[in-house]
Amino acid sequence: MPLADNVQRVRIYLSRDDQWEGGARYLAILEQLRRSGATGATALQGLAGFGPGQRSRLAAPDRPDQHQPVVIEWVDRAERVARLLPLLDSLLGDSLVTIEEIPVYRATLRARGPFAADNTVGDVMRSPAPQIAHDAPLSAAIAAMGEGRLTTLPVVDPDGRLAGLITAQELAWRAGLRLPLNLLPALEPVERDAALAPLIGRAARDVMNLEPASVSASSALPEALVRMVEWGYSQVPVVDHDGRLAGLLSDEDVLRAALGQTHGSQDEANPLAPSVRDAEAPVTVGLVMQTVVAFGRLEQRLGQALPQLLAAPGQPLLVIDAAGRLAGTLDIAAALGALAAEGRAALLAALQRPQPSPLALPDSDRGLAELVAPAPPTIGPEASLLAAAHRLLELGAERLPVVAADGVLLGIIARGGLVRALMQQSD
Repeated sequence: MPLADNVQRVRIYLSRDDQWEGGARYLAILEQLRRSGATGATALQGLAGFGPGQRSRLAAPDRPDQHQPVVIEWVDRAERVARLLPLLDSLLGDSLVTIEEIPVYRATLRARGPFAADNTVGDVMRSPAPQIAHDAPLSAAIAAMGEGRLTTLPVVDPDGRLAGLITAQELAWRAGLRLPLNLLPALEPVERDAALAPLIGRAARDVMNLEPASVSASSALPEALVRMVEWGYSQVPVVDHDGRLAGLLSDEDVLRAALGQTHGSQDEANPLAPSVRDAEAPVTVGLVMQTVVAFGRLEQRLGQALPQLLAAPGQPLLVIDAAGRLAGTLDIAAALGALAAEGRAALLAALQRPQPSPLALPDSDRGLAELVAPAPPTIGPEASLLAAAHRLLELGAERLPVVAADGVLLGIIARGGLVRALMQQSD
C-alpha cells in the first residue's frame, strides 16, 4: 500500500535518575534510537513534574539529588515509528509514552527506504512455492530447477513440511553435477545423457541439504532480508508456524516489493508534503555497483577467455573493445558451439571437475570477435537503485552492466547487491 508522508511525534516521560545498566535510561533510549536508524530525538529537562502516586518534584538547580523530569521527543515518519518503537520496550519500563500525528510545515527526515513499512514475508512471497517430494527422482528435481530458473528447490515430506533443500551446491558435491543447469538445453542429447547418467536411480532425499534454511511467513521483511544476505541465498523457502512450506522468497520478489512500496509514495492530497524532504541524497547505481568485474577483450582468442568462463560458467563473460567499451558477451554455450567434437568433450569434462584447470583445446584459437553475442542492455551509474530494480525485472536479468556515457564498462549491478543496498536504506 503506498505511504503518505505522515509524521508523528513520540514523547517518552522519564526521570533523570532512571537507570539502565549503570547509566542514565534516557541516554540509553537515545542511543538505541540512533543505532536503529531514527531521524532524530531530543531529551528535554523539565522544571517540575509528578507522576502517578508521586508527590510534586521540583527541579531546583541547587538540589542535584532531587528527581528531575526528562522528556524525550522523537519526530519521525509514521512507518519508522511503528517499526522502531517496539525495539524500545525493554528500555521503557513503566514510562509514559505518547504518539501523536503532527502537521509539518518544514522538515528534513531520514528517507523512508523501500522496506521501512510493516510488510511481512507472507505479503511478498511467491505462493504456492515450487517444491518436490522427498522421494521424487533427482532428474525431476533438476528439470524443475531448470524450467523455473530456480537456485533453490524446497523438498517436502508427505505432510508438506520442509524436509530439505536442493541447490547447485548440493548437485555439485553430492550428485557430481557441476554443469550450469542453464547449459543443459544447449547440449547434444548424447552429451546431456552422459552428464545426467550418475543421477539415474537417485531420489531428491539422497542429495538434499538436511538442515534447510528458511524464514517464517510472519517475519518482518527487513528481518528476512538480513538472513538471506547472511546465508548468501537468492531464494529461500518460507514456512508457516507448523513448518509446512508456505512459499518461496526470492530477490525478484523483494525487488518487486521495493518498487510497489515506493510507487506513488508522494501524498499529493497533502499540500504540506513537499516540505518534508529526505535528509539523504538518493543513492545511485554508481555508489553500490561491483567494480571488480571479470571481462574478456575483443582481440583475445577463445583459449585465452576459457579460464574466465570456467571460473563462473553460469554467467556470460563481458567482452570489451580496445577502448574499454562494452562490445558484447560470451557464454559457455557459444564456446561449445565454436568447438569440434573433441574440443566440446574436453570442455565439458573440464566443467565437471571440482577445480578449473588450464585447457589446450582444438579450435580454441578462434577470435572472440566472431563469437560474442551483441552487448546486453546496460544502465548508467547515475541511475537510481529503484530504476535499476525496474530494469532488471523488466528484462528478467540477473545483472546489468554499468557503463559510462561513452560506453566504457564501469562495473555491474546484480540483484543480490541491489537488494543489500536497498536493505541498508531501510535501517
